[in-house]
Amino acid sequence: PRMALAGRPSALVGRSVGQLEPPDHAGAMPRKTARKASLSPDSCASESTNGSGRGSPASSIAASEEAVLTIVTQDKCNPNLWYIHGKPYDLHEFVPKHPGGQLAILSGRGRDCTALFESYHPWNDRHRKVLKAFGPEAPAADPFYEEIKAKVREAYPSGNKETKMRLRTIFGLSSMWCLMIYLMFFVRTPLACAAAGCIMATVGTRLAHEGGHYQLSHKEWVNRLALFLGYFPTGPSMAWHYRHVISHHAHTNQEEDVDVQYIWMADMLPGWFKVLSIPVVAAGALFEIGPKQLLDLLVLRHVGGHRVDWRIGQLLPEIAVWLFVHLYFGPPLLSYVCFWFAAGLIFVPCSQVAHAILFPDAQQHKSWAKMQIAESCDFASDSNFWYHMAFGLTTQIEHHLFPGIGHHCYDRIRLLTREVCQKHGVQHFDVSAKKAFGALWSRWVLGHTVPLA
Repeated sequence: PRMALAGRPSALVGRSVGQLEPPDHAGAMPRKTARKASLSPDSCASESTNGSGRGSPASSIAASEEAVLTIVTQDKCNPNLWYIHGKPYDLHEFVPKHPGGQLAILSGRGRDCTALFESYHPWNDRHRKVLKAFGPEAPAADPFYEEIKAKVREAYPSGNKETKMRLRTIFGLSSMWCLMIYLMFFVRTPLACAAAGCIMATVGTRLAHEGGHYQLSHKEWVNRLALFLGYFPTGPSMAWHYRHVISHHAHTNQEEDVDVQYIWMADMLPGWFKVLSIPVVAAGALFEIGPKQLLDLLVLRHVGGHRVDWRIGQLLPEIAVWLFVHLYFGPPLLSYVCFWFAAGLIFVPCSQVAHAILFPDAQQHKSWAKMQIAESCDFASDSNFWYHMAFGLTTQIEHHLFPGIGHHCYDRIRLLTREVCQKHGVQHFDVSAKKAFGALWSRWVLGHTVPLA
């Protein structure tokens, strides 16, 4: 069994149609676009589509799967309402009572948060009963997703009590975080900051990532602190929250996923140029998800098209603290560049390998859960080395299905997910590190995907 350290949702998500635009030039990869339902928050009309983009008759299973794909575009959303399965709800009275904390529920305000609603409540159907008290009853749950959830509940009968991050992992991550801060803010040399960058990519990322997914504790402040501290050397942590939880997880490999917004540009470049640009990409990626996010949070007030709400997450005070510490106590610029470069060399390939190698060629499904499986892959899932190098995310399929469950549970859940996928004829990729990173290299240099099966 894998040891802990000592031992990467929103407007809705799945897309029923993955249309491909004609390439703008010879050899460029087409960019996937997602068909949006034009919904008015006043009429609350919902539109569902089948795999061909046409209206589907309502059979019991098809209807429940299609309900997961009902979306309300960001520009149609009232900033003070929650949109779930195409219906608006005023949940302000429930915010103080939300068991997962206020940040979790307020993150869905002003957007279609169906993905958050479905993926962060795997243990029972209480969230559906609560929703009914504030408006229309939610449609039937996706039967495919529910079948996987039932197996997970059986495997972990105590639910959250046995699936939060283990104490020894928290201790190990916290110890390495202290070393990273010492190297970056006290030693401050280029070499020390490069070492801090390696720790940031493998340890800081994991601490921020699991805190952002509420995996550490039942206490909201513990998760928020882990998110803040883990991401602190790179940038304000709410930038990661919007990029990763709101954009990437809810829209994996779709046009609303901020992680794929530059791929179409890269596909226009010759392979030799992309190989030579790897050092710049490594450092630039960390700058993009760090200091550059200040522009998105403060000026543009959106991250990848997803509205930023200054009222939640203590965003403005956090930015003030981050700027003060980095401006007055941060290392020289050269040391920052070394930090970004070292962190980027690890973070970029390890965070993108499970998704970019499938973009934009994955199969299309009505079910959001099936889309998450189609747009992700597990790699080196039996390797302790890659588990720690990829900050605990060698089982990305299971993580996207159950983002609130601790990483140490995914090995077991992986077998359960694979079993259900085999039953329903859904492709579940679990490949070697060699094949995964080879596919990533081809995707980057050649601009196209390669078969994984």
